[in-house]
Amino acid sequence: MDDSDTIRELRSLILRAAPDEEQARPIEACSEDQRLDEVIPFSSLILLGTVVAIEDRYRIEVTRDDLERATEGGLCLRQLARLVRRAVETSTGPPREAGSCSS
Repeated sequence: MDDSDTIRELRSLILRAAPDEEQARPIEACSEDQRLDEVIPFSSLILLGTVVAIEDRYRIEVTRDDLERATEGGLCLRQLARLVRRAVETSTGPPREAGSCSS
């Protein structure tokens, strides 16, 4: 799974998870290393919706430890993509086929 493909998909998942799609629209064009709370009001509601969407889409479980590691120092698309990649690599089931932030 390529992180750039995952990041494209994450942009869409986050947009759909947001309570106000127009307010979240900047997610479509931000840098993958930009902290998401600088791009949109990345509330806990959006984060929860994003985690649920990630779990559903990739058939993985996002644990509290996974989320804490991913959000340490601020959350960005690249970190979310890494979280997905690591979870998919360690999961027992195959993912569904796909139709600090600067490290």
